[in-house]
Amino acid sequence: MKYNFDEVVDRIHEPGSYSSKWASNERMAAMFLTDKLPEDRLALYLADMDFRCAPEIIDALIAEAKHGIFGYTQAPDEYFEAVCAWNKRRFGIDVKPEDISIAHGAHTAIVNVVQKLTKEGDGVIIPQPTYYYKNDIIPYGRHYCGFQMIDDGKGYYTFDWDKFEELCKNPQNTLFIIQQPHNPTGRIWTEEEVKKMVSICRANNVTIISDDVHYDIKRKECEVVPFFKYCGSEGIIMITGINKTFNLAGLAVTNVIIQDPAIKEKMGAIRNVISPFGVAACIAAYTKCDDWVDQLNDYLDECLDYVLDRFHKELPKVKVFRPEGTYILWLDFTALGLTSDELNQKIAGEAHIGFSDGAGMDAPEGTIFRRWCVTTRKEVLKEAMDRLVRVLG
Repeated sequence: MKYNFDEVVDRIHEPGSYSSKWASNERMAAMFLTDKLPEDRLALYLADMDFRCAPEIIDALIAEAKHGIFGYTQAPDEYFEAVCAWNKRRFGIDVKPEDISIAHGAHTAIVNVVQKLTKEGDGVIIPQPTYYYKNDIIPYGRHYCGFQMIDDGKGYYTFDWDKFEELCKNPQNTLFIIQQPHNPTGRIWTEEEVKKMVSICRANNVTIISDDVHYDIKRKECEVVPFFKYCGSEGIIMITGINKTFNLAGLAVTNVIIQDPAIKEKMGAIRNVISPFGVAACIAAYTKCDDWVDQLNDYLDECLDYVLDRFHKELPKVKVFRPEGTYILWLDFTALGLTSDELNQKIAGEAHIGFSDGAGMDAPEGTIFRRWCVTTRKEVLKEAMDRLVRVLG
């Protein structure tokens, strides 16, 4: 490989890290059920990679730092052209510069849409289990309308189409948020599923937010199906960005793509919020880093396959599906017969591993689920599996 994803990067002690994932504070201590954080802790709960950014991006940021002035920033034409070219080259989507606005992170973008396209008392439809959207919805006087997806018994999730259509037919529900690929289940929705979602939403005047921040991260044999590609742009807002793909969440560069004229009119004038470092990083990422992303996906495939193989052989009662997209494992520990507190004591208290608690993702029986972001070196993954086998086996 041209890029070294096995490089050791100390994100706890190395100057300049400022990592929230590896931080030492009361919130992190509570995660590990202790007053003093263990030095050997493994933080595996956050969609944040422990790999250095592509050197092409680092070079671009260094060049920007040498410029020495970091005032109010306007994204140049080159920025928007890079975003358009990436979507055309990687996904076959035709995007024009005027279709793109820039937000400071996906949550900021979603809140903006919720405030401008819905009114107080409206409902926002969310399939569950799901990534955290409640704080983008409930504080603004909107209703969070969650519905449970169907698990095939092996961790493969599909839509409950009857429940979804029932919610869409309620005129009070005016917005639907879906991820492609899905977080945390790892599903990549098929062309048939995407078309069915869009058909139901359009028939009931429900606007779609397709949160595609993970759309570059997929298994080699899988293909992401962006909603725009097979359904056009009517009634759809696409949210993408460099944050997950290139490990640049600290720069919070999110691109909101709207091609529907009616939605553009409702959204009104949008102020593009970005730093000069965000501009430099995005241009470098989308013009120089195709190979880095391809090799990242190869490395993540190997990491996921290693972890899954050990679960199947050494902890077969843990139910887990090989994700089609993202770098996330959605782990069902139900068959171990432990309570959530007992499971937490073993994983966090004894093994010193930090996972996300499934209860926060509104899963049925959520407290016995955990989300593992497989976003670190193989050596760390081996250590994590060794510990899990020791405390759960």
